[in-house]
Amino acid sequence: MIANETKFENMAEMFKAFSDPTRLMILKLLSENESMCVCNIIDELKKPQPTISHHLNILKKSGIIKARKEGTWNHYFIVNPKVGDIIDTMDEMAK
Repeated sequence: MIANETKFENMAEMFKAFSDPTRLMILKLLSENESMCVCNIIDELKKPQPTISHHLNILKKSGIIKARKEGTWNHYFIVNPKVGDIIDTMDEMAK
């Protein structure tokens, strides 16, 4: 019998989060930095704040990233360092 269905639902949410180029670019940035302020992510990707916020929320809901408040800014970081390895592998495969 297949293990806990919730586990697979969580995995499906993560794969959905990986299915967008902007989210992959955000994850690549985060994998290269310990954490990043949302303002720096916006500057790096040259996309409007609402777009970046939308994608960050999807990544947070999937459990891939978390945010911590520092002053008036949110700093985002990858929860599981293995995600950075996945992003690096996908980046190499895309070349």
